[in-house]
Amino acid sequence: MAEAQHPIDPAQLLAAAEVLAPAKAREGASEFTERRRAVSTAYYAVFHAISGRVAATVFPNAEDIFRQRIRRWIAHNDIRTVARWVIGLQGTGGGQGVPSHIRELLAGIEGPLHIDADTVAIAKGFLKLHERRERADYNHEAVFDHAGTQRHIARARQVVEVVQASSSDQTEQFFGLIAMQAQVRGR
Repeated sequence: MAEAQHPIDPAQLLAAAEVLAPAKAREGASEFTERRRAVSTAYYAVFHAISGRVAATVFPNAEDIFRQRIRRWIAHNDIRTVARWVIGLQGTGGGQGVPSHIRELLAGIEGPLHIDADTVAIAKGFLKLHERRERADYNHEAVFDHAGTQRHIARARQVVEVVQASSSDQTEQFFGLIAMQAQVRGR
């Protein structure tokens, strides 16, 4: 069985984020750049944990190298779109902003749709970290203080743990919907 030579590992990305923004604050001009990179890197740990679960959910018996290649077709916006659906469908929101065909697809067969806490935690965590990554990478005026950066890294670690541990039907559906949202395209 072929294996990816250097797969992107969420745990290694989290470790890199912690090197960029260690628990004990450093002094110096580069600290703001390092914090930006730490926030972005923590987000990418979550992104790659989710893309790995999507590929494993859809192709559980495929070779590692095939699943690694599949992960390249999963875009940030694919995950963001499905995460927004989850948030729109949970609680008392009534599915506002969720396309009717998605509401119908996910409607509970025996009563109202139930979205478990793990799926909601993954969706909310991804959306929050995605927004922070966008600020870190593109907003020249954004400032990330030490405590906030540490919270982002901790949130990313928690989301990665839930992504890797959860096996509920709702979480599997979440990963499957991301695969359906993704398109096979050249990379």
